[in-house]
Amino acid sequence: MTPEEEQFLQDHRFCVVSTIRKDGAPQSTPVYYIYEGGKLYISVTKTRKKTLNAGRDARVNAVVLAETQPFKHVQVQGTAVITDHDLVETSRRIWSTFRDELPENFAQVMQDQGRTLMVITPVTTTSNLASNR
Repeated sequence: MTPEEEQFLQDHRFCVVSTIRKDGAPQSTPVYYIYEGGKLYISVTKTRKKTLNAGRDARVNAVVLAETQPFKHVQVQGTAVITDHDLVETSRRIWSTFRDELPENFAQVMQDQGRTLMVITPVTTTSNLASNR
């Protein structure tokens, strides 16, 4: 990953994550994320297809899109882990990217919604950034 790609991932908040269904077909979903420590973190619901798919087959793809023209992007192919580790605090950081205020009972909201985290470790990246190899 180039420094420009890493900065791009830190600067944006929205991506389309694709997982692999049982039949081998892709399943894609737009989601909010944060990029920290070389990994993408996504707050997901335990019963959603993307979560179940990633739990069965860890190979995932995430395309992070710029929200304005010229619509630059970084594509991350990687492996996903589904975990509850640091769920509430990580989810706070994710949700804060798209909400001005969080509920006072945020931890309870996470539990009530059946939330968990999808943590993506990049294996390869491609992009249309100027200094892309």
